[in-house]
Amino acid sequence: MADRERVIAYRVAAHQFDRSAAHASDLRVFDLGVRDSERSAVPALAARLADVPDLSGDFALTWTVRGAPHWHRASELPALAARLWPLSDADALARTGRPAAEDGLAVLRRVATALREVVDRPMTAGEASSLLTPRVPASDTAWCGACGATHVPDPVFRAAVLPAGLRCAPAEGAVTFVPLEDRGPVPAESAGFGELISRYLRLHGPAGYAEVARHFGAPVRDVKAAWPDDLVPVSRKAWLPADRVAAFENPPEPELVRLLPPLDPYLDAPDRDLLVPDGAHRKEVWRTPGRRGALLVDGDVLGTWTARTADGRLEIRTTPFVPLDVDMFAEEAAHLARTLDLPPHLT
Repeated sequence: MADRERVIAYRVAAHQFDRSAAHASDLRVFDLGVRDSERSAVPALAARLADVPDLSGDFALTWTVRGAPHWHRASELPALAARLWPLSDADALARTGRPAAEDGLAVLRRVATALREVVDRPMTAGEASSLLTPRVPASDTAWCGACGATHVPDPVFRAAVLPAGLRCAPAEGAVTFVPLEDRGPVPAESAGFGELISRYLRLHGPAGYAEVARHFGAPVRDVKAAWPDDLVPVSRKAWLPADRVAAFENPPEPELVRLLPPLDPYLDAPDRDLLVPDGAHRKEVWRTPGRRGALLVDGDVLGTWTARTADGRLEIRTTPFVPLDVDMFAEEAAHLARTLDLPPHLT
């Protein structure tokens, strides 16, 4: 039975919060990518690793799932481009927000192909967008009030970056694209989305069509059509890969505390009501603007936290939902501060 207690215990173990992974590349979160919006990646990895490595070696940053910047294993990017290529015109339209009357795949293919031709050296996103616009039909562009210019809409542009064979240079101030070594052509069709479904379920399962669709921004109908045949149902609407059923049947007790940053992969699962059953608490954990991290205690989210750098130290302020001794997070605060090369201050 996929009761909440068992699901939470399974997910905490699947996310490797016990810091048992010897190397960053062994973390399951990299099977889907680690989001790095608002510098969220390093704190997320600190919650899972004793030592967070420099990611610029074996990993690459690029725009992938739902158009957000994610770190991925660099060796997987060519395959990931095909896995994330939309499954249908409807899927392309859903992921890029284009009007339903448009030919979604054709638009994305034109933009990705032109972007690949344009970015033949490191260049900023602004320069790439300016060079891209005259290379695509006017129907593929739109007026942007924020920029005061006509260009390819941002969701389409973002969806085209990986298919164009581009990564981001993380050290640059402005978003800067760099062509991947030995980059291949724009994918001709989706190939391997079923593997992404299995990877999602290993990390965020048990789950069903709707959760997977929301995670990738794809239509439920297309996700259902791509559903792998070898998945095992553990309830009427939730599945797991066969190699994870035993882990689900007997997960370890989630006896740990962690400071999960805003946008942590654990919090990225769409079934937020399972992670945080109380509606008022959910609003605090996933509030925007003013994102907050989550206080994870034995598998339950029992409060939020914020951090800022002041006077050369990392100040962490906790807001528990229930009476908690904040000292239980002192070791985690110190670990995060060391990772960021700052002394901690916890309140």
